[in-house]
Amino acid sequence: MIREPWLMGRQLMLWVVLGGLTGTLVGVVVTYFLKLLFWSIAQTGHVATIGIMVALPLGGLVTGMLIHYGAPDAAGHGTEAVIRAVHRQSGKINWKVAPIKAIATITTIAPGGSAGKEGPSAQIGAAVASALADLFRFSPAQRQRIVICGIGAGFASVFGTPVAGAILGIEVLAIGDLWYDMLLPSFAAATMAYLTSRWLGLTWNYPAPHLVPQVGLSFLGRAVVIGIAAGLAAYLLVLWMDGLHHFMGRLKDRRHWWPPLFPTIAGAALALLVLVVGREYSGLSLPLLTRALGGGSVAGLAFLWKILFVGITLGFGMSGGIITPLFVIGATLGSMLAGPLGLPPSVGADIGLVGVTAAGANAPIAGILMGLELFGAQLAPEFLAAAVPAFILIGNHSVYPSQRVRLQKSPWVPIKTGVALEDSDMSAEDSSLERKRKEG
Repeated sequence: MIREPWLMGRQLMLWVVLGGLTGTLVGVVVTYFLKLLFWSIAQTGHVATIGIMVALPLGGLVTGMLIHYGAPDAAGHGTEAVIRAVHRQSGKINWKVAPIKAIATITTIAPGGSAGKEGPSAQIGAAVASALADLFRFSPAQRQRIVICGIGAGFASVFGTPVAGAILGIEVLAIGDLWYDMLLPSFAAATMAYLTSRWLGLTWNYPAPHLVPQVGLSFLGRAVVIGIAAGLAAYLLVLWMDGLHHFMGRLKDRRHWWPPLFPTIAGAALALLVLVVGREYSGLSLPLLTRALGGGSVAGLAFLWKILFVGITLGFGMSGGIITPLFVIGATLGSMLAGPLGLPPSVGADIGLVGVTAAGANAPIAGILMGLELFGAQLAPEFLAAAVPAFILIGNHSVYPSQRVRLQKSPWVPIKTGVALEDSDMSAEDSSLERKRKEG
């Protein structure tokens, strides 16, 4: 019994060191990936619209070929494949995924594909961590732990939020479950990744809210309204992406279409949309995000246009992240609702960002912490008031269908627990009826 605290402390320090080492390496790799991505975006930023009309389908074709012939796990928004690897392969990541994912994301976003930068960063971080596990000859359980550290480190480098990044890297793994033993190692990795990225010159700029109303029941009620709308918006995004993904799967299976053709079609569709509504919703949409968070004017249906662009980009197999699009959708939705609710637009945008992120990723704690790190503690009650309803209202859906289900959100909408969302296609009630039918 006397030795127990010593042994526990030794294990704790070991994983703090391993987490810190992982975070440092991930911070270096992710920083240079982001610098290359931003440089590529700058090169295409001044290209005329007619050039983008050509670049988008061509970028889709290149992306599709990279993924199909190089690393199929690099498709989609990256984090999805990492979650699946943690649960099914103890975190074993194919080393080829990292460079191919990085290049495929650049060939998606630089021409104008509407995706984010954090999914590839999380996948790159997981691949770096998996390589460390190979180097140190870790057991499957140890590999799983260090890969989780790599995920959190990737998120922290992208957003400049070590606390939220560490929690997000854990919380996205399962709905309603938090691996407490991973909190400190993941935070050590996220902190070192953040500090390394900052030392290498990466910067993060988020406008602060201008006016914050005094906390009261009325203010909290308005935050709940934004949270409800955020949950519904995230639900719409998931349905749109899943619908396109399943449609693509049917064409592959039944018509035997060449897989790289789908990202090419996505690029062509996005090019047509750019002609209709402009380039504001393509790429990372960071100017739109900054304007919404800063209280600037935003089109009333901006969040719907962004959902349309993102669904086509990721639903049809181009490469990129999903959290940054959730930021944009949430901020523009909150900005739109702020006026009718009598809130400053910047405050509505902040609350909307937290709500859509919490719902889409099924990560309410990380969403709240993200809001606190980005915008300060003055809106903490409102962040919670928005994040929880948003998390509940998206139901048994997620931008990460490989998340394990550990929580029944409602007895009225049962779902099998202990398996991934993508494997819970029958509700618990349906499953019970099916089992009784077979026994009968």
